[in-house]
Amino acid sequence: MNRILWLGTVLLFSTLTANAHGKAAVSEWEVIPVEAQMDIVDDQGTTRTINPSCAFDTVANPETGEPLDNAFHFYFKQGKSKNLLVYFNGGGACWNDATCIASLALASVPAARPAYNPSILAENSPQNAGGIFDDSQKANPFKDWSKVFIPYCTGDIHVGSTDTTYTDVDGSITGYPGAPVTVKHRGFDNFMAVREWLKNQLDNKKQHKIKKLLVTGSSAGGYGATLNFPYLQAAFPKADSALFADASEAIVTQGFIDSVFGFDKVWNVETSLPLLFSEALTTYSATEFNAEIFTKLSEAYPDSRFAQYTTQFDIVQVQFLKIMDQNDQGNSNPFTWGITEYDYLYFAEWNARMEASLSFLSETTNNYQYYIGSGNIHTILTNAFATAEVPQPFYHEQSADNVKFTRWLERFASSAKFKAHSVKYSD
Repeated sequence: MNRILWLGTVLLFSTLTANAHGKAAVSEWEVIPVEAQMDIVDDQGTTRTINPSCAFDTVANPETGEPLDNAFHFYFKQGKSKNLLVYFNGGGACWNDATCIASLALASVPAARPAYNPSILAENSPQNAGGIFDDSQKANPFKDWSKVFIPYCTGDIHVGSTDTTYTDVDGSITGYPGAPVTVKHRGFDNFMAVREWLKNQLDNKKQHKIKKLLVTGSSAGGYGATLNFPYLQAAFPKADSALFADASEAIVTQGFIDSVFGFDKVWNVETSLPLLFSEALTTYSATEFNAEIFTKLSEAYPDSRFAQYTTQFDIVQVQFLKIMDQNDQGNSNPFTWGITEYDYLYFAEWNARMEASLSFLSETTNNYQYYIGSGNIHTILTNAFATAEVPQPFYHEQSADNVKFTRWLERFASSAKFKAHSVKYSD
């Protein structure tokens, strides 16, 4: 491979953090390094070797072309309260030659992005992320909570535990048609390294016993939070636990489900998913996937609470539905996957399936609620998708029944007794 210089433009999406393994730019945030190989003891008492990493070991400096260390690390900030917020960052997903390799060519296209972000140095820090991480905001109900920020650079929605070799079919990335390219899908290994650190640093010290636990994430991180919730609940069994999934409604295709949620697939999820989910591998239906997952959680953890957020026409989630559908149809050209004015049927399908899923869960469970805002903005917990009209979505959102989102989320996460409060935009 040509020194992976083709990854350099990925770094242009955000300010380059060249000192990622040094002191955090904001002193309150600690940057926690992680070993490339670790032995941990899982919840069954079995010793397991994990290999935390990003998709690629290095990425190129866009200015000089020199390789930069892309090793996995995460962030922690100690709060004043005994409450803990664990956040899984987002950044797309990939599951085949087209999404994992060919789509990287989109990094050089203005206003376009690859299907996933393989760089820990780009868009993978809580510093200046705003929203729920802005502790200077008096309106932030979580400003006194301890916080963990888990970067995402593996393309596997935080559940992969394997290295998979894909093919650069046309040579657009490596310069060699048919060249093999190995992607390290180690999102689950990364998460387990974070969990191990948390168990050792927090729960074993009496003064750091966790009272309330909020597991959350945005976009791909929302799926990571959802599918890994049982592991965090097991790590802190005495905590009052809640799960909030931001912009991750799992409106997917059956082709995607069959490519990922089975045995011997590209992410190796049979070795990483909690038994609650892995025992149903090969049986999941795309049309009911979101409802299946949250129903399982609701029934398995009746004392916990669960919630989801989205806008009515989340443009990024709609685009991923299109990407999945185009791949299912055999279209492996990432330059044709963008949303256009002709894609109203994708928007209509996504909205109908999303609303049906969330309404079903609200009606059939006792510990679930949703917030569906108006418009098409993607994610709310940070300012990653803020606009000039809505510069701080976390604090400005109140388009669902005029309910202020921050108050809605605060009641969900902190109230002594759960009372379902699902709200949506006005038709």
